[in-house]
Parts: sequence; structure tokens; C-alpha cells
Amino acid sequence: MAAARKRGSRPPGEQEWIRREVQAKAWLRARARLVPNLLPRSPGWVRSRFEHAWAPMEALSQQVRLLPADLWEVLLGFETGFVAISNAESRYLPGPAMVNGREVHNVAIVSVEALARDNEQPLHVIGHLIDHHLGCGGTPEGAWLSEGGGVRPRWQEAGQRLLPLFALGYAVDEVAAAGVRDYLAQSLALYCRERQRLNVADPQIYKWLRSTLWHPGFWRVKGERA
Repeated sequence: MAAARKRGSRPPGEQEWIRREVQAKAWLRARARLVPNLLPRSPGWVRSRFEHAWAPMEALSQQVRLLPADLWEVLLGFETGFVAISNAESRYLPGPAMVNGREVHNVAIVSVEALARDNEQPLHVIGHLIDHHLGCGGTPEGAWLSEGGGVRPRWQEAGQRLLPLFALGYAVDEVAAAGVRDYLAQSLALYCRERQRLNVADPQIYKWLRSTLWHPGFWRVKGERA
């Protein structure tokens, strides 16, 4: 009979899940903003989905915690890369933008309607932010990860495999088929939310995500021990 679990210990996987949530919330505190008067300016059906003004941020937190914990520390290392929850359409804006009266760079605009619908759009636009920063550090020029870029050699090696995967034509849906940047962003979003669907439609990108962003070794500097 297995020995009883020590008091205070957690089941396998639970500690990593808690770590993901803590790291994601730390990044959101530093980089995510609600535009002023967000809910009063939203349609009635959107307001009905949220109990209080901060609820859209909580909804976003529920989505981003599905991403790997190591990602958030890396993103905090860049001076750019922000999220604004807005009444506008979800989109990624590379370059300068005004968020609540402050000029910042590289902003993922997350539609409050997408959060109300609980769809994959928030993770998709944040996927573009991830792609941009892992590829070239969020700079105006330079290849994104999906285009074969990579701030670190390990990331570049992974990024150089994406264009050939996209060329195979197995993109999971029309959004992913629109271009290689959308291919990575949409695949990442569905890896978080509908992993089985992605694996059936495009097993190669599924394996790529599992062996890169979701593998601890991807985040270690080459030569660094676990």
C-alpha cells in the first residue's frame, strides 16, 4: 500500500498549476490594463456576464494561466508587451500605442466581448505578442518566432521549423490558415483550450508546441542545467 501523502504536500501537477497561476497574475499586474469605463460603455449582454468592474480582468486571468509558467518571467524581462482590455476588436498592435494616457509599445488589445463569449481570441492576440517578443524581442524590425526568428538560439531553432509546418497546409481552421503568424497564434490558443481538436487537425504543430513552449528545456539558456 502506498505511503500516505505527507500533510501539506500536493498531488503531482498541482504545484506546477499553482506556479502558472502565480506567474500569470504577476505579469497581468505589471502589464495588463482595463480601459476606463469599460463595462458602462459595453453592450447590455456583455455587462450581464460580469458581476463587477474587475471581472473582465479575472476572466482574462483564467485564460492566460493556461500558458506555461516560464513564459511570464521571460516576457517581464522585456520592456515592451502590454495588454489592454477594451471595447474595440481584439488585435495586436506592434509599435507605440496609448493605453490609459501612457505611451507603451506592443499592445495586445483584448475585446471585452471576446472575454464575455469566453472564446479563444484573447489567447490568440496574446499569442502574437509572444511570437513577436520571443522572435526579436519586440523590436520594430526582425523576424518573429513564427518567421524563423528567435532571441535565443534554442528559440530560433524552434522558430525555423514553423514555416515548413505551416506550408504543409494542415492549419486547424481558417484563422490559422491566414498566415504563419496567425498559424502560431491560433494553434497556441487552441493548444490551451481545445488540445484534442488541435492534435487531430494538425498533429505536427501540436507536437511542436508540446516540445517547445510547454517543455521546460525550451526556456533554459543552452548549457544551463535543470
